[in-house]
Amino acid sequence: MQSQDSEKGQLWGIVLAAGEGTRMRQFIQYRYRRRSPKQYIAFMGKKSMLQDTLHRVEKLIPRERTLIVVNPRHGREIKAQLSGRPRNTLIFQPYNRETAPGVLLPLIHIVQSDPEARVAIFPSDHFIREEDQFMGYVEQANRVVQRLPGEIVLLGVQPEGPEIEYGWIEPTEPIQEEFGPDVRRVGRFLEKPDTESALQFFMKGYLWNTFVIVTKAKTLIEAAEKHLPHIWSRFERMLAAIGTDRELSIIEREYRDMEAVTLTHGIFEKNL
Repeated sequence: MQSQDSEKGQLWGIVLAAGEGTRMRQFIQYRYRRRSPKQYIAFMGKKSMLQDTLHRVEKLIPRERTLIVVNPRHGREIKAQLSGRPRNTLIFQPYNRETAPGVLLPLIHIVQSDPEARVAIFPSDHFIREEDQFMGYVEQANRVVQRLPGEIVLLGVQPEGPEIEYGWIEPTEPIQEEFGPDVRRVGRFLEKPDTESALQFFMKGYLWNTFVIVTKAKTLIEAAEKHLPHIWSRFERMLAAIGTDRELSIIEREYRDMEAVTLTHGIFEKNL
């Protein structure tokens, strides 16, 4: 299923694996006698959630074009599970500043190599039963972005119930007839609602937000320039330092007092 792109303007992958997984920390310590974040745990089978994610992503995107954002404080887990990855595909994020910086950091590495790149962004803590079918939807999103390069496409899934721990998407009208009825505009993003609101969302046919995203790299960068200029200016300085002997120190300095902001609140809600 791997994408057959030309040399430039290729599809790249970003896997977000730097989180601490605090919500499940006590359960993991009790059940597995480990202090590892959840993405490094094999809840089912022998592969961790991160390893399963990477296996899934490689059905569409080669590992040489898949960047993994990791936390340097997870060194033991990184060595055990990621030591065979291609050179320069591990992106060390010095501090967790939520998903907007977590995506922009690998993005600046990608655009330096491929300014016209498209990117598919994946959390590292999803259980996916039908992997081929799921990645088929990612490829469909990729085709939408190839046809409409200014769009940001998110994957939503039919909810199984009124879940309060997930983000929700209110879908509206289809974007274009050629893409069919399932590719729709987003009306609203709704983060972790209370029980009553979640039940209303479920009854109205809203979708769970998987946070799997496909878009052009420059589309996200332009949105960050517009909506998060104070954060993007830091990444411009990091971009200028990539490949120099000052790269790590500049990234550390810029991250140290950076504001934490999610992609949803910082960009997507403002982009509707």
